Amino acid sequence: MDENKYQELVENKELATLLGYEALRDMLLPDLLGSNSNILYWAGKRLARKFNLAKDEDLPLFFTASNWGKLERVKAKRQQQLFKLSGPIVALRLKQKTPEFQLEAGFLAETIQNQVGFLTEAIIQSQDVRHGSVSILAQLDLSDPIDPAMMPTVKPLQLNSKSNSEQ
Repeated sequence: MDENKYQELVENKELATLLGYEALRDMLLPDLLGSNSNILYWAGKRLARKFNLAKDEDLPLFFTASNWGKLERVKAKRQQQLFKLSGPIVALRLKQKTPEFQLEAGFLAETIQNQVGFLTEAIIQSQDVRHGSVSILAQLDLSDPIDPAMMPTVKPLQLNSKSNSEQ
């Protein structure tokens, strides 16, 4: 984390609470992992198994609650889903020399995979520094169903208000 990013986090009330998270995410992890950002992708997949989201609508709620940014589906086809991740924290992270969003991509891929039952991978399609957004493309392989034994065994979380009121 450079000095400018530190100043922006401290001075911006909306982002000030993220200082600890950002210190771990953008200072410590890169030092520990070096240039191997693939570990973050697999860490995101692992987190998705622990935070098993019950419904598709829970994805944006989880991203917001996790301070990962605002997630919205831009396009959806049978085998592809395009997402846009934006918001103040994303814009701030994009100002870094080499921002990583592999954790988010891995989480998104595993969550979709668990919800639809087919192998799914996600890639960072583009990073738009000017608009403070990242495009993530999730690709489903409908010819490769996942083994039910590989599904998470934790009870699915239901984050949206409709599903919470039905409990």
